[in-house]
Amino acid sequence: MNRLFGASKPAQQPVQQQPPQPPQEEPKKQEQPQIDLTEQSKRMENRVKEVDETIKNLEKEIADLYNKAKNSKGSTQKMYKQRCLNLMKKKKLYDQQMANYLNQQFTLDQIAFTKENIQNTLEMGTAMKQAVSAQKQMFEQVNLDELEDLRDDMDDMQYESDYMNEMLNRNYAIEVDEAELDEEFAQIDNEIFKEQMLAQQQKPQQYVPQQMQSMNQGQLQQNHI
Repeated sequence: MNRLFGASKPAQQPVQQQPPQPPQEEPKKQEQPQIDLTEQSKRMENRVKEVDETIKNLEKEIADLYNKAKNSKGSTQKMYKQRCLNLMKKKKLYDQQMANYLNQQFTLDQIAFTKENIQNTLEMGTAMKQAVSAQKQMFEQVNLDELEDLRDDMDDMQYESDYMNEMLNRNYAIEVDEAELDEEFAQIDNEIFKEQMLAQQQKPQQYVPQQMQSMNQGQLQQNHI
């Protein structure tokens, strides 16, 4: 039967669709901790001090071994020389390391100064923006027309005050004829001369030399003039 009609095909099972998978998130990069340049510079400075102290100690040991080698002979001298050479090599390594530390510290200080300058510039810019904004708000509250009117009022009041002071201090001049004043002055002078003559006549007569009389009369006439 199967040969004549062929075997029936197996029923195809429906393909199950897999649910869509959510997109895989990219792994977050681990944020590196921020390095404090000031602290790093301090640590480098402490390291420089330690190396410098080590170099000084090596120099003392080298000087001591050099003196011992100089004052000894034979195998003892060779031993001191060998130890001295080893310490000199060690000191050379520390000298190189000291130079590296100093260069690194200089670089850190330079970076720190640059960062500080940039930060100061940013802060200054922010302060300038705030100051300009505050000044604009203050200028908006100022009424220039009102200030001009106030100034005009002050000038007017000052003018009126000066005018009143001038009125109060005014001198009322009286018209006087100078010729009349001269005549009155001459009359007063004649009256004074007459009074002097009467006073001389009322005094008891004393013998006065002719010369003195002429001098007195001349003086009276001169005073009268």
